Amino acid sequence: MRLTNTLLRQHIGFFFKKHWLQQGKRVPNSTGAEEELAARGITVVDPSEVLKEQRPREDFNIPGMVPPPVALDETHPLWKAEPAYVYGDTNVLLEGVRQAQSLLNTAVYDDLPLKVEEKLDQTKITTQLDRSMQQAVLSALVFDTEQVKNAIVKVPDRPAYKLPRMYGISEGRRNQLILSKLVTHCERFAGRAVNANRKVVFNARFLVPLVKDSERVLLNLKAESMIISQEPLKPLDTSVYRPLDVELPNLFPLKETVSIPVQNIYDWKNEYPISSNYKLSHPHTILIHCSPSDVKNATELPVSRDQIEGRTMLKAFTVAAARARQLYGDEVKTLPNPITVQAVQTDSKTFHFSVYQLNTLDLSSSTERNMWFRKAPLDLYSECGYNVGKPTLADYNKDVLRHFAVFYSN
Repeated sequence: MRLTNTLLRQHIGFFFKKHWLQQGKRVPNSTGAEEELAARGITVVDPSEVLKEQRPREDFNIPGMVPPPVALDETHPLWKAEPAYVYGDTNVLLEGVRQAQSLLNTAVYDDLPLKVEEKLDQTKITTQLDRSMQQAVLSALVFDTEQVKNAIVKVPDRPAYKLPRMYGISEGRRNQLILSKLVTHCERFAGRAVNANRKVVFNARFLVPLVKDSERVLLNLKAESMIISQEPLKPLDTSVYRPLDVELPNLFPLKETVSIPVQNIYDWKNEYPISSNYKLSHPHTILIHCSPSDVKNATELPVSRDQIEGRTMLKAFTVAAARARQLYGDEVKTLPNPITVQAVQTDSKTFHFSVYQLNTLDLSSSTERNMWFRKAPLDLYSECGYNVGKPTLADYNKDVLRHFAVFYSN
């Protein structure tokens, strides 16, 4: 029944509201208590005066409560008066490999070292292991049960058009699963003698501060997975590859730090995540994720293949430099022994294999130069997914597992 004025004349709600308004207008009468207390010499204090007392605030740590965000200004504990170029996981260099060469004083070779190439020619993957790897690819990229919103897909001809968001396996999980499957099959290939001297750590963070041409550069990078070993990789002979004969690119009029963001909040220290007292502390191979949604240009242009490879070089250098400073001190320039690190970068489909050798931390040296060996990217497959409701793996490339097995057992 609809509430109307006629109904409310006899409705209990009407009388309740009127009674509430009437009682709210009543003025409390004096009870004589205040006069009685004053006659007995007892002072009466207004409660509002007592409540004005300022007490120091106490901070309570309630489990599950999110702390307030820290202000990104001079009050931040990591604030530095002198700004620095901070290169992180989401950044890429504008000029790609050319800029990384000039910044890191590195000679680039468009092939893997001769010893690695010889091992590749001698290595053969058994049919049983190859079939198992194909099933593992389907298990990681098709049959996994994770269902989340995938990244937004843009149509180049219609940039303003929004496609429906698709559900499926996230890019980070796809990369993590495919790399773990490859490591597992490499362990089966190498055997117990090699596996006893290897271990995989995840989300290893590296910090390397550099000063070049009076400019401060901080490399703050992460390796999603890293294989560590009991013995370091054997360094390559510089007299064979002659890195000083390779001419470094000239970026003029650009600076070597172009496109690297400048910040005042940074942690200016060297950090290597594995203790030197641990027997398996030597860096062996870093496994890097490269998802298009995580790596972007500051100019919003598409990330090129050359920029992705430059990112691989910077990450390999950072791992080697952090390890060198842990062993030889933070001020070391000329290394007693070179440090070699292998790197594999992937987006779950394309794999890029490379080897970096750190010979010097003097990035302006004209007598020594670092070396980086890279190979053309390899596609693990051309199509992997459901085709007309049927799981499909097309054009599987077994060379990826072969390269991975050689890197793991090196």
